[in-house]
Amino acid sequence: MGVQVAAVSADDMDGARTIVERKQLRFPILSDPKGALLRAYKHWDSEAEIGLAGTFVIRPDRSVVFYEDDGEKFYRRPSAARVLEVARGL
Repeated sequence: MGVQVAAVSADDMDGARTIVERKQLRFPILSDPKGALLRAYKHWDSEAEIGLAGTFVIRPDRSVVFYEDDGEKFYRRPSAARVLEVARGL
């Protein structure tokens, strides 16, 4: 399919590494403690200074083709089947 999977976390590098190890993830988690990427995609709470949960599928030109707000529930995500369906359509 030619897609790459990555997660973005507002945690520092040690926090991101801990998540990868604890969850045994097979994709990278990018550390964004200052929220630069999260701000660019309007997923940063400036008052609380925290990242917001969301799932994106992004084209190489950085345009968003799929977005789902995961709300305050970081465990709530779209199904893998739904994300794959979108990725296959690229």
